Amino acid sequence: MIMNEICKPDAALARLILPQKPHPGLFYIPSQFALPLIHRGKHYAFHLLTKQLIEAELPLSARVGEGFDPLIEAMFLVPEGKDECTYYESVAKMMRLFGQKKGIPCYTILPTLGCNARCIYCYEEGRKQVTMTPEIVEQTIRYILETRAEGTVKLKWFGGEPLLCPGIIDRVSDALREAGVPFKSSVVSNGSLITPAIVEKMTTRWNVTNIQISMDGAEPDYIVRKHYYADAGQYHFVMDALSRLSAAGIRVSLRCNVDDGNWDGIPKFMDDLRENVAHKDNIGVYFSPLMDVRTGDGELDFWEKVIAARPLIEAAGFRPRAYNEPSMRFKANRCMADGGSIVIEPDGSLYSCEHCPSNGRFGDVFHGVTDEATKTEFCRSDRTREKCRKCPFLPECTSFASCPWTDAHCREMREMLTLDFLKRLIDRKTNTEEPDGDDSVC
Repeated sequence: MIMNEICKPDAALARLILPQKPHPGLFYIPSQFALPLIHRGKHYAFHLLTKQLIEAELPLSARVGEGFDPLIEAMFLVPEGKDECTYYESVAKMMRLFGQKKGIPCYTILPTLGCNARCIYCYEEGRKQVTMTPEIVEQTIRYILETRAEGTVKLKWFGGEPLLCPGIIDRVSDALREAGVPFKSSVVSNGSLITPAIVEKMTTRWNVTNIQISMDGAEPDYIVRKHYYADAGQYHFVMDALSRLSAAGIRVSLRCNVDDGNWDGIPKFMDDLRENVAHKDNIGVYFSPLMDVRTGDGELDFWEKVIAARPLIEAAGFRPRAYNEPSMRFKANRCMADGGSIVIEPDGSLYSCEHCPSNGRFGDVFHGVTDEATKTEFCRSDRTREKCRKCPFLPECTSFASCPWTDAHCREMREMLTLDFLKRLIDRKTNTEEPDGDDSVC
């Protein structure tokens, strides 16, 4: 059997786990984490746990000595009956312990729940639009200084619209700098308040390395969906801001939230971006189906349209940004909640994730963690959902059962996006450019 390696396994994981030793007498079958595909007439397999990509055809079953021992050693074939979910949980636990640091590595800070827009999909709709008081700002600074991990502190400014409160970002940034604490920041914003003066603050005072900006399609759709309190030409202003940010060296993720209501306007939107954004080098673009799409019956059909729209992004001169594609390295922490990060709300409350329900509060910046049980229970990694235990995409997902995010067809959606990613990866690795041949899933 020929096993041509396209991508090596994750190096950190390979140092932790040994190759699987073939045992005569055992009956081997394909691992649940081994995703087979046919691309341009050739057979491949990608191991979603180890991240190894090979050119090889997996047998339906095998025994030691039948020529498939390399596939057994690489765990593409495993003993029949092996509980691979439990194995994955143990590997993830070891990797977490291996990379665990004392203290908090990242703080998501919501200086305000206020916003100058009223997006039709806002998941904070109905919440009181409170803003941090000076007292809470100062206590937030003290909390960060007392609880931070060694090394560079990561700050993520979220909201609401965080740029409604540049003074708060100033104060926290200045305090960390005065304390000699290295830090870097990211921002999630609608982009409508990013003036040249704000870009200057980002680069010289706030240490912003990247920003996510949401736009929602062509101008008519953007106006209706953003629903600004005062429309003052934000559509074109944000495009100018994108160029300013990119020129300043800040990495931009441009998120376009989409559904059937604005999809037909996407080609016009990409044309507008191509014509109006002068500096494109640091900008990645992706389409994000709204939750009504992702929980509906038509989710997979819509994801097919999203995949097919990739050339529109490239033709406009931008880099398509990966979204829900597999990582080529093992990630012990799949999201902020199980990575030790903390969310600080405008009233000083502490949460594990900005999407946590209200009963997920476990403390505040004045008293620290006051409900350890709630904090621990939310992101217990040993509580994989029963429906997820046999899923091949478990290493690419959040395994703990408390995560509030759900998709109607999550497994099928991830398979669709993963196969598209792997085919493009294979073409890059093999320098293949000829037209597609027989592409199918095994």
